[in-house]
Amino acid sequence: MATPLPHAQPRWHRRPEDRPEEILSAAIGVFGEVGFARAKLEDVARRAGVSKGTLYLYFDSKESLFREMIRTRVVSHVQRIEALLEQSQGTARERLEQYIRRWWEVAQHPDMIGISRLVGSEIGNFPELARFFNDEVIARNRRLAKTIFDIGVARGEFRAMANDFPCWAVGSLVFHGAMRQRLFAPYDPNALTDDQFVDGIVDLIYRSVAIPAPADPSRGTPP
Repeated sequence: MATPLPHAQPRWHRRPEDRPEEILSAAIGVFGEVGFARAKLEDVARRAGVSKGTLYLYFDSKESLFREMIRTRVVSHVQRIEALLEQSQGTARERLEQYIRRWWEVAQHPDMIGISRLVGSEIGNFPELARFFNDEVIARNRRLAKTIFDIGVARGEFRAMANDFPCWAVGSLVFHGAMRQRLFAPYDPNALTDDQFVDGIVDLIYRSVAIPAPADPSRGTPP
């Protein structure tokens, strides 16, 4: 006689510590499909396999759910990259390249692509959430980049630039580049590979701030 298969355990019987992660993953999916304004907590709960009451034990609003999603999916990476660069003993160029490559790994993740699209399309309509995202992600990331460029200037590797523009540019290049690669590269017969794209960003930013090597007098004056 065949042994009966055990009944599948409902998702809401899982350990309580698993539930916030399941809810956050569900929220990314729902927000990405219908947008933040149209999303409902009951839709998130249904996708997460929990009751709406259970969801409210962890998140009391869409806004609190969004903030925690940003903390766990984005800010946590900022913290890890900060810690990594604090321990780095490399040149400013090596730190810059390390910074760009680590952020590219984060930016190309499907969750991050969904969050980037959500932030770009809707969060401007929610001032408090836009301010939260700016303070916790954009401004903090810019300060991290500025630390690297300041080290380069202090060591004579980089030249100072007006308005610290490279600190603004590098994040935009990485995140918009990663989104472009994920969304459009599959349909572009001349698309670059990810490695080529990242190499290009590193080279472009570095050349924009690097102090040129002094001319070699032995080579004479160029014609």
